[in-house]
Amino acid sequence: MNKNPVLGIALGGGGARGFAHIGVLKALERQGIFPRLVAGTSMGGVVGAMYAVGLSAEQMEDEAIKATSRVGDMLRSVDVTLSQTGLVRGARIYDYIAGVIGLETKFSDLRRPLSLVSVDLNTGREVVLNSGRVADAVRATISVPGVFQPVEMGKLRLVDGGMLNNVPVDVVRQMGADVVIAVDVLPSFVQNTPGQPPVVEPLQPKRALRVYRDLWHVVMIMISAATEARLYECPPDILLRPALASDIDVLIGFNRQREAIAAGEAAAEAAMDQILAAVGREPASSVDN
Repeated sequence: MNKNPVLGIALGGGGARGFAHIGVLKALERQGIFPRLVAGTSMGGVVGAMYAVGLSAEQMEDEAIKATSRVGDMLRSVDVTLSQTGLVRGARIYDYIAGVIGLETKFSDLRRPLSLVSVDLNTGREVVLNSGRVADAVRATISVPGVFQPVEMGKLRLVDGGMLNNVPVDVVRQMGADVVIAVDVLPSFVQNTPGQPPVVEPLQPKRALRVYRDLWHVVMIMISAATEARLYECPPDILLRPALASDIDVLIGFNRQREAIAAGEAAAEAAMDQILAAVGREPASSVDN
């Protein structure tokens, strides 16, 4: 293997569960490991954009805690408007993202190459965004259908890319990564056997109507199956699946960012010997011997 492989990281979508990505990056930074290429979907795209613009994991953690520690901050970031295309218009969330990464920041301005995954509703096809204004691309990749209004870009009507490519390992490979760390924060149901108690439980958001939980679980089942198929076709070198509580949902649980960050940190630490070996460094256990 190349002694200095190009390291890429693929950060998956998952709403509030995506705070775990910050914990993964914290653990990597402590070891002096800094991915050079970044691809992200949905919340993974938000964290990926902040990382690519140059924020450290510690700065991202501070930002996450500051932004979601008060109920007022949460409410001010959402602008609810009933329409035929989505419940949330997204302008305030866009303003917040633009305030963190810069309204006019373009992909060419980033410290690390970045690609964000979205889906075009007009054609049903995946769209990889890697040019133009980063804030526009982030808004597109987080636009959960039925919740956020689609983002219009020319002839494209873009929504959250998680429907087709929630953990974009193939995208970061195409960017030139020799070694890829993938972080999947959604449940993977392949370990479950029909008729047996589930090893991996569905997401169970508190205070949600049963019909919401069932419908959302159907969506998670489809995303899980699509993710497994994509990872089989293009496997990462390291796959991290942080142990997150089932009641931290995609749309609920943003006030539990510390817990999610800690879960991501623990997942990366548990795999650190494997990560070090993949990037051409001696694992700590070998050095001790």
